[in-house]
Amino acid sequence: MKYLFSSLALVFVFIAFSSFVQIDVWEELEVFHQAIALTFHPAEDGDFEPVKNDSDELVEAAENLLNSKLPAYFEKNETQKLKTELQNTLQKLVKQSKDLHTLVQEKKMTDQQLLAQLNNLHSTYHHIEELNNKAKKWRVKK
Repeated sequence: MKYLFSSLALVFVFIAFSSFVQIDVWEELEVFHQAIALTFHPAEDGDFEPVKNDSDELVEAAENLLNSKLPAYFEKNETQKLKTELQNTLQKLVKQSKDLHTLVQEKKMTDQQLLAQLNNLHSTYHHIEELNNKAKKWRVKK
């Protein structure tokens, strides 16, 4: 019984504390990460079927990311420049995703051309991750 009360007290403390802690998860960014990982990494190894089959999912995930609400840590005044750069990069991500999907639909590209487009898209995604991480760092400053 003593352990039950201790456990319950610990749970209540955790719940109370977690309501004050900001969660640093940008769900739409995680969804895009999964979509790019499931297409990019197989293509690196010469398997282009995932990107050929799922390029429309990359477009959808990129559009959802562009239209998503930014996490609260982007609301700091110091992140205004980051927000502008992020919006431009998100628009680039959508365009690159659509361009890749068009290439896949036309079926006129070589695997090397497809890999080049996928590499560009992957690089843009990583730039978005960098901007996101910078914004998180601003949150802990003043």
